[in-house]
Amino acid sequence: MNKGDVINGYEILQDFSVAGAGFSMWTFARKDGRDYFFKQFLSPTYPEADAPGSERIKARKRARCEAFENHQRRIMEATRPVSSLGGNLIVTIDFFRSGAKYYKVTEKVEVAEGPAAGDVAALPFEDKLVILKSVAHSLKVLHDLKIVHSDLKPSNILIKRTALAHTAKLIDFDSAYFTGEPPPPDQIVGTINYYSPELVTYIQDTESADPHRLGLASDVFTLGLIYTEYLTGQPPAYDRERYAYPATAARQGETLRVPAERVGAEVPAEIVQVIDRMMLLDPAARPSIGEVHAALMRVRRGGPGGTAPVAEPAVAGTAPAGPAPASSGLRGKGLRTATRRAAVGVPARRR
Repeated sequence: MNKGDVINGYEILQDFSVAGAGFSMWTFARKDGRDYFFKQFLSPTYPEADAPGSERIKARKRARCEAFENHQRRIMEATRPVSSLGGNLIVTIDFFRSGAKYYKVTEKVEVAEGPAAGDVAALPFEDKLVILKSVAHSLKVLHDLKIVHSDLKPSNILIKRTALAHTAKLIDFDSAYFTGEPPPPDQIVGTINYYSPELVTYIQDTESADPHRLGLASDVFTLGLIYTEYLTGQPPAYDRERYAYPATAARQGETLRVPAERVGAEVPAEIVQVIDRMMLLDPAARPSIGEVHAALMRVRRGGPGGTAPVAEPAVAGTAPAGPAPASSGLRGKGLRTATRRAAVGVPARRR
């Protein structure tokens, strides 16, 4: 499909791009005078009658497609009613198949004026606090529905400047699942840098993988990693010479912490302590996202000595995320191989 083509009533406004898209392509499209973010999935593809392959193989592929469709529609229907709560959850508006390909449509968000994810640490603390609150609120709405985002990373949190302050929009629910119902290990797609220890275990130890251990706490661990970067500009402290990723360091007994030397005096100790707890190895020991959000809401303007609470702007809002980190886009055997290498201490490849 190219610019000017029409798919299911959506006019394609520019050629598809794969930048930062993982196993999909994206563009912008227009329907009924409104512009949208428009995504085409590269997998799965539906085998039509004239597709190559035996009927047995095509039947197996159709069964997988049916499961994919049902899952995507369940997530879409569950999140649709809450999409207006603060305007910071960019959920699926439309999902359909055209020919062999699947498509997803979401709201288009203009974020060109906002800072890059790596620049959040340089913002004033009051701005960073609003971003932390915005993300926690959006994830709390999701977790209240018992939905795990499963692919949290800075590129899936769009930072936007509003009239009041910066805020954040949570996007990309392609990998989301209801708690205890993750996809099979060989279908996991994501960024290893932001995986939780239990997700690494699920991918690695396929014979003993327990999907019921993959729950909301997995998102909380990942958000702890992101919050650490937002506050300090770098990942949590751990032995990077021995372990390539935070989750594998945690699995080997290291305690992940916010780098104390990079935390400004204006950051309340309570917030640092909460983020440290978010990155604990034991999922049951981590705070819920509700507890995280409550702790953030207790912080007042100007830090511990301030008097006025920092407001949470409610803004409506997808431009695509920027290019994902180098380790994203792995799945199946390749992902299991990478996590096994990381678990035994193979250093991250230098680039």
